[in-house]
Amino acid sequence: MSAAPAGTLPELGLLERAVGYTRVALAAAPGTPPDSPTPCAQWPLSDLLTHMDASLRTLDQAALVGGIMLFDPPQTQHRELGVREQVRLLSARACDLLDSWLGGQAPAVFRIGGSELQAGLLASSGALEITVHGWDVARACDLDHPIPAALAEDLLSYAPLLVTDTDRPHRFGMPIPTGSDASPQEELLALLGRRI
Repeated sequence: MSAAPAGTLPELGLLERAVGYTRVALAAAPGTPPDSPTPCAQWPLSDLLTHMDASLRTLDQAALVGGIMLFDPPQTQHRELGVREQVRLLSARACDLLDSWLGGQAPAVFRIGGSELQAGLLASSGALEITVHGWDVARACDLDHPIPAALAEDLLSYAPLLVTDTDRPHRFGMPIPTGSDASPQEELLALLGRRI
């Protein structure tokens, strides 16, 4: 049985919701100093925005060419830009990304290094990173912008496939224990090494 075209996958709805959530956080960023701390300890806000730009460009590139060269993300030259301009470029990048994935350009199977990856898994991986970094931006901006419970629950269902021990500590922090009464947002963030 052949794989379904990427444009028909349910994970694209997850990617779209992640972008929608994060765009609200980005809207609060222009008035925030570029050196404001974020939950990503090694990155002030400006560096986090630069990283997000590279991630979105990589996902967009993947949809357009059908693969990603490992350890060779698209280059960005935005560190010297102000936060307002970084946000403007990121918002445009997010629109391009959704156009590439939802417009039917993305293949059903991607080449990642020497391996193949189903489009749905790559889309859900992008949704996870976009959402969590959207939360990071909101925290840097002192914006109360919780991850919606349904979005957090859906991302948690993919997390065992997307986050492994090899991702720590360079992609995600070490998991933090949560109580039995933790919300979906708390569980998702704790899994990725973040505290509310």
